[in-house]
Amino acid sequence: MSLPSTPPRIAVTGLGGYARHHHLTLQRLERAGLCRVVATCDPSLEKMLPQSADLCLAARGVQLFPTFEKMLDGIARTADAVTIPTPIHLHAPMHRKCVERGSPVYLEKPPTLWWEELESMIEVEARASRATEVGFNFITEPARHTLRARLQAGEFGSLRAAAFWGRWPRPAAYFQRNYWAGKILLPDSPVPLLDSCVGNAMGHYLQNLLHWAAPAGSAFATIQEVRSSLYRAHVIQGTDTVFAEGRTPEGIALRVGVTHACPPESEGHAEFLSCENAQLRYVTGSNCLIEWTDGRRETIDLAGQGDWQERNFRRYFDYLAGRQAAPVVSLRECRAFVAWNDLIFAATPGITTLGPDVFSFHADGAIPAPFGIVAAVQDFAEKGRWPDENPQLTWSKSPGRAHLADLPLALGIIRALAQASF
Repeated sequence: MSLPSTPPRIAVTGLGGYARHHHLTLQRLERAGLCRVVATCDPSLEKMLPQSADLCLAARGVQLFPTFEKMLDGIARTADAVTIPTPIHLHAPMHRKCVERGSPVYLEKPPTLWWEELESMIEVEARASRATEVGFNFITEPARHTLRARLQAGEFGSLRAAAFWGRWPRPAAYFQRNYWAGKILLPDSPVPLLDSCVGNAMGHYLQNLLHWAAPAGSAFATIQEVRSSLYRAHVIQGTDTVFAEGRTPEGIALRVGVTHACPPESEGHAEFLSCENAQLRYVTGSNCLIEWTDGRRETIDLAGQGDWQERNFRRYFDYLAGRQAAPVVSLRECRAFVAWNDLIFAATPGITTLGPDVFSFHADGAIPAPFGIVAAVQDFAEKGRWPDENPQLTWSKSPGRAHLADLPLALGIIRALAQASF
């Protein structure tokens, strides 16, 4: 297996959407002499080029292609890796085409949100010249790894629960920006899409929880069973508000309370670890507060850890060059993440549609927010209090339950959920 050139030559799939973020980050790394972007493609190339003038593609010698396939054929001997920051349902076929042509892949999360498709991708990966990196944002944070080492060394006592709450308000336009946003299932597709706040926008944090809860010797935990209740205040096929609890084989509770339907001024997020001797609140980019049961407090500054996308690319470049033994997150290490997402949908008694009688409008009517949602997601994540346990939350429903063995039944449930949407 030959090593890539120095610096590595990178091809980027797409110019708009999240691909633009890849281009901007790689442009900075290129200036630092850490990589060279040699090609890009876009099906709307003529439309996108004027919007991409700041990337100076021609001046940098970046080859332009109208399709992904033509780019792969054109870079067969001139690129060391391909980045794929495209819509979720395109990941698997694009990954396959890269592997078939011998091109290593940096794939944005989620790799897919359907367990059978992930297994197919892992089978394809067996023929790859290099393993795929799945780009979860925050796994490479230095402070996170230091704290995880302290956790696994027993400094905080045994981990009982790891949780995340996230309030990321999104207007109606967010779900109208493309043909797949907020969809459970696309027409005529055999593979569920399951785009949601928990699988896509805030999916990074689910992987973080699996990282915190991993047993010694493992990078990520596994999930045995899931309870969930799902809601939608926006007019979408899927869900914009999720309350879900997973259980690991070791008995650790992993809870997520997340929503896109909340007042703009309530925006925020935090990871929360409940341990035998301490509680930790970790807010990416801000600080980590550690409160011991004996009254001691410690605050760790989390600012200044560098750009997460740059860290991820640098780490993958190190792997390609043989300076690291493996990617940070491989496709195999996404199994629990994908299964958890599938079981969240398989467990729910249904996606509860909320009407204007139980929410208020914000941002000039663009964002609906269920009454009590601000406290509800945080109470669930940090205290384990389900919304239906609060009599003031009249819109709440009891959660359902699913086990890992129920995955083969999930497709039928997901199809029924899609048919029951608006």
